[in-house]
Amino acid sequence: MFMKRQLPIAIAATIGFLTLFGWFVDEPGIKSFVDDDATQWFDILASFAMFLGALNLLKLQAMKIIKKQKGWPYAALAIAGFTFSFTAGFIMLGSYSVEITDFSNTARIAPILAGEINLDAKSTQNILRAVPAGDTYTIDAPYFTEGGAESIVEQIEAAGGFAEIRPAEWGAHIATRGSLFNWMFRFIFTPLSATMFALLAFFVASASYRAFKIRNFEATLLLVSGIIIMLGRVPIGGNISAWFIMYIVVLALAAGVNTWLTNRTYTLVAVVGGLLLVTIAGFMTGWPVDQPGIFYLPVLQDWIYNNPNVAGARAIMIGIGLGIFASSIRYILGIEKSYIGE
Repeated sequence: MFMKRQLPIAIAATIGFLTLFGWFVDEPGIKSFVDDDATQWFDILASFAMFLGALNLLKLQAMKIIKKQKGWPYAALAIAGFTFSFTAGFIMLGSYSVEITDFSNTARIAPILAGEINLDAKSTQNILRAVPAGDTYTIDAPYFTEGGAESIVEQIEAAGGFAEIRPAEWGAHIATRGSLFNWMFRFIFTPLSATMFALLAFFVASASYRAFKIRNFEATLLLVSGIIIMLGRVPIGGNISAWFIMYIVVLALAAGVNTWLTNRTYTLVAVVGGLLLVTIAGFMTGWPVDQPGIFYLPVLQDWIYNNPNVAGARAIMIGIGLGIFASSIRYILGIEKSYIGE
């Protein structure tokens, strides 16, 4: 019981207190633990968690295939994708670069190299002759397999030259052009991600339509703000005159007067008086498109984005911070015990 309950709680409390108070104590040993050791421990635990998560994913998908549950072909596709990614990341590294160190016989080497760099033999020969003495020439496009690189090396050596194969370093191969993992990321994962985000735009539009229905004051405010932000961030918004927006504001205020006072005379006075005031002011100022600035959409959207939006975002971040602090204290004091199954 002690090993399963009290000991994990004691370890969590001790490490939690050290990590928390390490930011407030100027002691080299504790600061070193907080800055270095705790971070490395976290990376190690996260690595094991990812490994266990991958095994759990394979287990669940395999069980779905075995039992022929609904959607099992997608589970088979998920396992195939995982296997391909694992192979590309840990087994078939790819990105084998061919470095030609001796190309003195350019007349024989150029025709062989021309097909690899998509140029004619004469242009390739001129490129080789332009390389400074003592330098090497590396074929720009790496090879996926070592066999492909060995094939071109054998042809170059048969033509009287000398070349070496330089594979990408372990770990760096995932970001090196020519590796199988990099090819998968650029031509499979990136297009799929772009497709998912493109579909997300339609879901956002659908959710916005439902949220923007005018049911109360808050929904109306959300609708107006959304329209201003969307129009103010596109070129057409800069072409909409501030005076046009003022006319819309006058009509909106008149609608409010009619709602509150329910009197047609007052509503007519509000509409006619407001339109006359805006028209007279426009003639007096020459109808500038961006004046008055408070009614110009790009200026208005910029103010909404940098003031109410930032204030709301900061409030949310403060709430998240307080939530993290409260959860951390619960773990440190042993109140929260979900990590031991309670």
